[in-house]
Amino acid sequence: MYLPAEGALRMVGSILLVHGYGVRGSFWEKLQPHLQRGVETVAAPDFEGTSPQQIAAQIEQLARSHAAAGPVALVGHSLGGILCALAASRVDPAIVSHLVVIAAPFGGRAGSVNPILRFLIRFRLLPQFVVRPRFFSPATRLADQKRWFRRAVPESPELQGILFNSEWFPVAAFTAPLPQRSLAVYSRADRIVDPAATQQFARMLGAHEYVFDQQRGIGHNDFAASDSIAKETAAAILAFINDDQTGTGGTS
Repeated sequence: MYLPAEGALRMVGSILLVHGYGVRGSFWEKLQPHLQRGVETVAAPDFEGTSPQQIAAQIEQLARSHAAAGPVALVGHSLGGILCALAASRVDPAIVSHLVVIAAPFGGRAGSVNPILRFLIRFRLLPQFVVRPRFFSPATRLADQKRWFRRAVPESPELQGILFNSEWFPVAAFTAPLPQRSLAVYSRADRIVDPAATQQFARMLGAHEYVFDQQRGIGHNDFAASDSIAKETAAAILAFINDDQTGTGGTS
């Protein structure tokens, strides 16, 4: 999904939006239009593969192709944030100048996913009314919550097998801050990804932070599915790309 833009952000020629697990580029439909301010291209492609490294290689290839028009800003949600960071670590700032991770996890789980739960997730047998409140807050309209869930897609068995294990995160790839300017956006009320993990990832990357406080109750998918939160998140991203001084935002 590609949307035209209207002018040129300083330095950045393109913004590449990278979705997370179980969704595709349509995840960004509310946030993407707010980013159309002077960037040559705002792109939200579909990604799929059999491993995080394979998908990161796809992102790297796209970033290199878009960089002909100027450096690229990578923006990733959840697993997409990890994949963007992996891709950014493989190139210099002339290719990827900015990295934004939204609600991205860091490190492994305490244990692998229970086989029964894995089966229910893989075949999408968990009732939506049970699962939706973990992903969304009332900031996202119920109709949009249902629409986002209807568009969910199963990932490859190979990718599921990797991600459902306790230790899959490529921690060794992030032993020092990346050369790119980085921003981490997350909510202290996230019920899918531990906000402390995103904060740890931010510090490992040497990233600025834009934080939604616990009292706002913002959920894992509200960043892209809620009209108001998508607009606020996009504004934070554009301010970060345009400004040399980005502080902690939201209400923190």
